[in-house]
Amino acid sequence: MSEAHRLIVGARGWNHDGWNGTFYPEDLPQDWRLSYYANEFTGVLVPEPVWRAADPSIIGGWLGDVADGFLFYLEQHDPRASSQISFSHRKLFGSHWGGIPVSSKAVWSGEEEWNLRRLRERFNALRKHPRGVTAPGFFISGNPPEIDHMREARLLADML
Repeated sequence: MSEAHRLIVGARGWNHDGWNGTFYPEDLPQDWRLSYYANEFTGVLVPEPVWRAADPSIIGGWLGDVADGFLFYLEQHDPRASSQISFSHRKLFGSHWGGIPVSSKAVWSGEEEWNLRRLRERFNALRKHPRGVTAPGFFISGNPPEIDHMREARLLADML
């Protein structure tokens, strides 16, 4: 599958205490969470407060925790500001740069009813318009995001 048609499926954030004992082993150190997450998923939407607070050494640590091909997408609440941050962050993230999702279809909130038919429609729309991103991404949010939904979404994306 070409990069332009690849769809990355992941979560909004990786550091969810609610995943302890369900997704993360209970004895997993907190600073190993990103590496563990990246073994199953190939991208993450970094919440805006998290990436804005991260200095280059923290981002460098994140990059060291993931394999080649893993992509970081930056949540951006004000799309008008995306052009101001794109270049500096693209440079910091290097080959791990996913982009800044600008479509509301890129995030499935924890409040939305899970529906695979609607999910497929969103995937098709995201693939047609991956504006400003390396590969279109789709992220599940929630407190914590539902791992089973993430796995179903990844399987559907792989099948399409």
